[in-house]
Amino acid sequence: MATSSFMEKLKSLPAKLYILLVVCTLGGSVVGIDTALVSGAQLFFITRFHLDTSLQGLTIAATLLGALVGAILSMVLNKYVGRKGAMFFGGIDALAAGLIEAFSNIWGILLLGRLILGICFGIMTSTIPMYLAECAPTDVRGIFTTVYQLAYAFGYFIGLIVDVIFVHVEHGWRFMLGSVIVPASLVTCGLFFAEESPRWLLAKGRENAAWNALTKLRSSEELATQDFDVMRQFLEKERQTMKEQPGLFRTLYEKPSVRRPVMLGIALQIAQQFCGVNAVMFYFDYVLQLAGMTASRSIDVSVALGFATVLFTFPTFCLIDRFGRRILLLSTMPFLSVMLWVCGFSFFGGTKIREALNIAGTLLFRFFYGPGLGPVPWVIVAEIYPWYVRSQCLTLNSFISYMLNFVVSFSWPTMLKSMHAQGAFSFFAGFTLLSTCFIYLFVPETKGVEMEAIQELFQYPLYTIAKKNLRETKAYLSKFSLFRRCFGGNDGEHEKEEDSKKPVQDDHKENVGIDEQEREATCEASSSKF
Repeated sequence: MATSSFMEKLKSLPAKLYILLVVCTLGGSVVGIDTALVSGAQLFFITRFHLDTSLQGLTIAATLLGALVGAILSMVLNKYVGRKGAMFFGGIDALAAGLIEAFSNIWGILLLGRLILGICFGIMTSTIPMYLAECAPTDVRGIFTTVYQLAYAFGYFIGLIVDVIFVHVEHGWRFMLGSVIVPASLVTCGLFFAEESPRWLLAKGRENAAWNALTKLRSSEELATQDFDVMRQFLEKERQTMKEQPGLFRTLYEKPSVRRPVMLGIALQIAQQFCGVNAVMFYFDYVLQLAGMTASRSIDVSVALGFATVLFTFPTFCLIDRFGRRILLLSTMPFLSVMLWVCGFSFFGGTKIREALNIAGTLLFRFFYGPGLGPVPWVIVAEIYPWYVRSQCLTLNSFISYMLNFVVSFSWPTMLKSMHAQGAFSFFAGFTLLSTCFIYLFVPETKGVEMEAIQELFQYPLYTIAKKNLRETKAYLSKFSLFRRCFGGNDGEHEKEEDSKKPVQDDHKENVGIDEQEREATCEASSSKF
């Protein structure tokens, strides 16, 4: 039934939305394809340029340093040239970087090419989730913003196939790194056929252009009219607010309702990076070599990981708008920890055990990462920020994501050498468990909530969200007799607690000086409304 509903939603989409999906998929695939290409190419260029573990880590992670620049640059590009203009600039940047990498004869030129390529990464990561979220209808917004993760997985798989093709070719690593120009060329051409974000056009005062774009991105004129009116009314309200609106950092200091989602967004990026996914993906071939495989065989095996990466991303499309963002995170993250321990502890065994458990553990890691910690943080951060700081906040998220990604990717070879595989994998496994606890307490559900209304969820302190999440868990577990005895409660007390919340729903917006208990009930009533 869920699959049928999902397919019906896809069939009802207009052609321009499909074009947008394809273009954004190509844009996101640039990041994924390079991850695979450099994973295979490093097996050859580290000997070509005589790199030690520190320089190896720097070369691999150089794109992440460039992405920090790209994330900041995207804020300017998204403001003045729009979402399409920002992606076009990123595509041209990737074309130039791919050529520099392919023709580099000294390590410094290779490093420069990777730094330039990273600028594209920062632009694409900051722009694509926002672009998709602003163009998508509400009922499929989660599906659309998940496309970025599918794009990464698709690019990763294609990159691994390219690695296999050129692994036995002389100077094949040049062809590997230069192959990034193919998706970059396609995305720059495809943008000429895509529509600009109607929200961005409205923000620039181009109402006719926004209306024309929206009619092409909706299945009927009635839906376009409804969404256009909502966007216009909300933007008018925000313009009045922005007349006295300070800069981002002052806004964060003065407005807790903005500061709270930013804190959650940063926490989600920390959780995503410190599960060790980029260490696993960038260095999969390298780890397999440490386990005893040859270079060519490790690249062949990695194709299975690439295929699994794509395959395991598809369930997210059916699940994210059905079960919600929060439940996908909480139901998958503990398994990520287990798989990391499997990979790490496999090094206590012999060569065959290390190879088998590393392959199995990494495949299962991708299985649980695909519908959970991979796409969901980007879906959430594309939804939770107020319009007037959305671009800046997503840029901040991308900056922090790439900064942490650089730390992980740069330090991973050294961690493997100094902490051994057992300690290095265990570090990320333990951190993932801590992140699971944080998400359980402080992340609210945003499924089915209008983007213009989501900010209402953050009008109250985060600890009220934690109390609400704990209360809902207790209420759910109390349905079972075993847990009911542990909680020492009964159904009558539960009903009484629910009844006590009802009177607060009507007047919660007018209550400012309420005490702690009433504020908590107010937040819950507001959340249930949406």
